[in-house]
Amino acid sequence: MGNEKDRDGGRSDPLVSQENQGGSFGSNNNSEGKIGGSLLETMDLDLDPRGDEMVFLSNSMKTLIRRAKQVAFLDWPILLQGESGTGKDVLARLIHRESRRKDAPFVCVNCGAIPENLVEAELFGHEKGAFTGAVSARKGYVVEADTGTLFLDEVGELPLSAQVKLLRVIQEREVIALGSVKTQHVDFRIIAATNRDLLKEVASGRFRNDLFHRLAVAVFKIPPLRERVEDLEALIAAFVKNINRELEQHPSLGDKKKISDKANEFLLGYNWPGNIRELRNTLLRAMLWSEHHTVKLKDIEDAIFSSHEDKTEDVLGRSFGADFRLVDILTKVADNYFEKAFVESAGNKAMATRLLGLPNPTTYSNWVKKYPWEKNVK
Repeated sequence: MGNEKDRDGGRSDPLVSQENQGGSFGSNNNSEGKIGGSLLETMDLDLDPRGDEMVFLSNSMKTLIRRAKQVAFLDWPILLQGESGTGKDVLARLIHRESRRKDAPFVCVNCGAIPENLVEAELFGHEKGAFTGAVSARKGYVVEADTGTLFLDEVGELPLSAQVKLLRVIQEREVIALGSVKTQHVDFRIIAATNRDLLKEVASGRFRNDLFHRLAVAVFKIPPLRERVEDLEALIAAFVKNINRELEQHPSLGDKKKISDKANEFLLGYNWPGNIRELRNTLLRAMLWSEHHTVKLKDIEDAIFSSHEDKTEDVLGRSFGADFRLVDILTKVADNYFEKAFVESAGNKAMATRLLGLPNPTTYSNWVKKYPWEKNVK
């Protein structure tokens, strides 16, 4: 495997996938059973500790992975679409490992996590003194990805000025660092990902039409977990096994654990708005904090990060009375949507700002001050 670099500060989450009919990404066993019991044992699910393998059983994912493998060896640009937490970064790594560039760098850049005024310097590099704070020269992510794969996660967050320069780099295969007049040839494969509808972004003028068509040569849409219900039990089994392995490395954290039938029933019935990332993190918290060998329903309910029931009440149906306070209703609504945006953006402030339809992060901060919100992360 090549040199893989993450430029967003976060870890990868398993897209989780496994084919019944063989292939390089999973077992060919089609047995069923209970979580923590026979299903876990007969499927022999064994996720890589880095969390970048895939487990799937559904036909939709089989088709997606088959097509991704077909395209991987070609150097076509690829656009990955899907909600936050569906595993776009994992699919990008899979494509890289199946490509002729597999022994070269894989550079992952979270475009939404880079301050807007630093995007061009981070992507294309800069010379010493090119701007205030540039105390030394550095090559950008594009140059780091030379001969390998450049993965631009949340590419829809790029400002228009950076989009223009990225388009030129893709077309000319040359990059000019900020503060420099020299061009440097680069040879890389580009994979972009987004949780936004880029065609709508193009129509609204927030994303360049020419860049969209440069990126959208091969397009893959990863379905949300709620549309992959047949994958859920396999995913839970894989995560339970993987988390148990992590816990066993630290005996003070407790013994190996399994999921109770009631807890499993809840997991299978929940719609997982945060998708695979939310599923794994919920299981991790529940298994870590449970004081029993068997994780119970209450453990899962305590670990899940969701809006409280009282936030869903009909606030528009409130009657005037002695206890009526408009600010309480507004705070309740704001609290609900702040929390939903926080979950869907995985805590990314810039992305949460856009999800809420606010003009900029400063407005987001002002709203949080006006309607105080506690990030009740369990």
